[in-house]
Amino acid sequence: MKRKEYLKVALILPGNVLITIPFFIFLFSRNSYSYNLISFDNFLFYFAMFFLLLGLFLAIWSVQTFYTKGGEGTPGPWKPISNLIISGPYTYVRNPMILGVVALLLFESAIFSSFPFLLWAIVFFIGNIIYFKTFEERELIRRFGTDYENYKTEVPMLFP
Repeated sequence: MKRKEYLKVALILPGNVLITIPFFIFLFSRNSYSYNLISFDNFLFYFAMFFLLLGLFLAIWSVQTFYTKGGEGTPGPWKPISNLIISGPYTYVRNPMILGVVALLLFESAIFSSFPFLLWAIVFFIGNIIYFKTFEERELIRRFGTDYENYKTEVPMLFP
């Protein structure tokens, strides 16, 4: 059952952020902005590939760690994990999944040479910082107490 729950989380959360919302952004902005797939002889292509690899690496490593160390629960807010995770990528930053998704959004904006996709990446990043600071950190302190407070003081939120 746990794998099915993780698949559901992967489809709902990053699926919407990386596919559904960019699709609607494209639909509503294609008459105002151009979307050009970057060719491999353009430097921006390699910049995009860097973000693709970084994003996939962080996302897979984060979810794998969540799956093996999180106890009961999922990365989704509707069924939070039962264990505080401080291993894997979580030893370097408190929110590696979000960094992975932001890197994938930067990949999309670079590979399609899309200013609207870049704006979406920025809005997503800032929105998550506000959400983490306003809601998620309070909930984690409530659930895990001083363990999370100590973790919070020792590990940076987003950048190692």
